[in-house]
Amino acid sequence: MKRSTQLGILASGLALALWVGGAAAHGGGKGGSTAPGVKKNSTRISIKASNPVRIRRVTGPVDDANRILGVPTEPVDSFDWGGQALTPIKGHARLEIDPIANTGRIRAEWEDEYGRWTYRQDTFGTPPHGTGIRIGASRDTVTEIVGDPITTNVYLHGDTGIGGPVTPTFFAQVAIWGPAKITLNGQRFDNPFPDRSGSLPFMTPKGSLWGGHILLSEEFRGDDGVVRTTSGEVFNPSLASEGLVYPDKINLNLSFLDIPNGEMNGNMPPTHRFFYYISFKKVKVTYKYK
Repeated sequence: MKRSTQLGILASGLALALWVGGAAAHGGGKGGSTAPGVKKNSTRISIKASNPVRIRRVTGPVDDANRILGVPTEPVDSFDWGGQALTPIKGHARLEIDPIANTGRIRAEWEDEYGRWTYRQDTFGTPPHGTGIRIGASRDTVTEIVGDPITTNVYLHGDTGIGGPVTPTFFAQVAIWGPAKITLNGQRFDNPFPDRSGSLPFMTPKGSLWGGHILLSEEFRGDDGVVRTTSGEVFNPSLASEGLVYPDKINLNLSFLDIPNGEMNGNMPPTHRFFYYISFKKVKVTYKYK
């Protein structure tokens, strides 16, 4: 399963780019393709999550130009491997997902010092990179999954080459991508950051949406909040093939972020001008098949 960390990802600032372009972003609307012979809505995954922790550490002075509705955009560390600023907050999430038809509904609410947030997602889109890897025909081979905005039972990040090496390699029961609408204290929290084309991504008549990304996965933080390697060091991307995970625990990771324009900044990840990330520690999952 181990594969060397891709230097290109490191050189580009540990990019976690989701997707570019309107058609790719929206994945053909709420549907997406369904495999021949498979009935839509044949599988349903219901997830309830609570007890969230926010992973977000402001690492320096923030001027007014680097705030959205008072929320700092830069410089911010959105992974905080050392667990220095993990903040327990109040909130919950509810997901109803059909991974075969690529349809579903995601709703989340939480509160922090900036106020009450909501996250709404009903559309799912394929990122420009693969959406996970699975064990192939033998233990020494892997198969990369592509073109699937709601993917199940895959490995991501770490040394997989799927997403940046910003976490250890971990197993995800569900991985989801797509545009998300965010509000803060009842007001739209719009995405003001242009993508590479200079356009605001995911434009709607009422504003610009964010790139949403949700993972139901095994835990990769210890009880103290620290992300470690198998030898006990604090994790960093150069040790992407040595990350420690906790298969006996699961969590629901929710993030929303801008679409990178290719420029570097003072954030972690340094290609994102905004990244907000919370992890729900209490999760209940129900699978239904028709």
